[in-house]
Amino acid sequence: MLGVDINTVLLAAEVSDTTRAELLIVAPVPAQVPLPTEVFDELRGRDVKVRVLFGSGTQPLTDPVATLAREGIALPAPLALPHFLLVRDRTAVYLPQQDPGRPGNGRLTRVHSVVLGDSLATAWGLMWDTASRRARHARTAATVDDGEELIRALSDGLTDDQAAATLHMSRRTFARRASEMMHRLHARTRFQAGVHAARRGWV
Repeated sequence: MLGVDINTVLLAAEVSDTTRAELLIVAPVPAQVPLPTEVFDELRGRDVKVRVLFGSGTQPLTDPVATLAREGIALPAPLALPHFLLVRDRTAVYLPQQDPGRPGNGRLTRVHSVVLGDSLATAWGLMWDTASRRARHARTAATVDDGEELIRALSDGLTDDQAAATLHMSRRTFARRASEMMHRLHARTRFQAGVHAARRGWV
């Protein structure tokens, strides 16, 4: 299980040429993923499974992670990530070079090991499942919050024009969202939607 050092400049070519089924990445700092967007596009064009777990922070996401996040294949990690890690096809693992005298020197150590690769991929999968559940919960909460705002605006006795202005949206957008909310609540009228929302504790 001897490691081979490679420069991150060469990583893109190696990953693009040799990945056959799966590429898993842990990126504590999303902006420092050493692969360009084109590599991810090329891999996905070959139906390679690509997944990225990234560290959350205050900085806005940049490509390639930003694009992958929009497409749901990059998610915030459920715990703090100490180091960059890449697992290719569960057989090759890329780790930061362990050189205390030259930290962050732009080199990775590639280790070929089915045992290490499969073990890390399994642990990675558990983190991905947790991150996916959190993402689904956040989307559901956002949907509920949107419904709550609409219900509150209607329960205050506002007209559609007034409610739309209060929620900073056009009358047409307000009407569309109110219709979507009624559909979600299985309500035929806005009054019925209000009753269902009250039962759910939204108002």
